Amino acid sequence: MPRPKPPEPLLGRQVRMSDRHWMILQQLGGAEWLRTILDKKAPMPKKYYDNELARISNPADAVFLQQRKGEIND
Repeated sequence: MPRPKPPEPLLGRQVRMSDRHWMILQQLGGAEWLRTILDKKAPMPKKYYDNELARISNPADAVFLQQRKGEIND
């Protein structure tokens, strides 16, 4: 049976942790458990993150954000 399509595109990420922490994560439910906890504990609503991702992926805004990173506020 094929796996169901995820609701959002998944990107491969690397997480550095010890073998003991990895075993604990797997016992708690693995990546699915972690996604659930992140959604539940997010400080902002989902729409905020969707808007931020859309804004960052816009090339004009991406250039503006790169310029802002170099600014120093006194």
